[in-house]
Amino acid sequence: MKRTKKTAVLVACVVAGALLLIVSMLFHGYFDPGKFEIKQVRSYSSSQVAVLAERTDHQALGGLTYFVLVGNHLLTPSELRHAYHSDATLFSAGSDCIDLRWESQNHLVITCHGSTMNSSLVDVQKQHSGSISISYENIPIRVGQ
Repeated sequence: MKRTKKTAVLVACVVAGALLLIVSMLFHGYFDPGKFEIKQVRSYSSSQVAVLAERTDHQALGGLTYFVLVGNHLLTPSELRHAYHSDATLFSAGSDCIDLRWESQNHLVITCHGSTMNSSLVDVQKQHSGSISISYENIPIRVGQ
């Protein structure tokens, strides 16, 4: 009887561990079928790079998301996927008018060139990340971000 109980507990632990692993993989983009592609790169130095990337989910209507990350190198599509599903995304929107520029080592400006972006298109909008402050031009500031 004791052996059966130990086996049941062991099986329950293995199943729980597998479920936790699958849920973790869901939240880190492992099952995201989207295509990730770099659209723009702005380097401040050889170790500080702002990247504008595009995520498409192959849907005919919509499915395009543009997002901004800062890193110390150009990211691979796999790294873009994981960063998109993490807290590393500085800005994310459903508009392709985005342009990036560095004002200084600690100040990144994200602009919507040619027009003003509607706030309903903005998904993520951070004001700072670590030592980097982020400002916006032609993009309304969303409250509660």
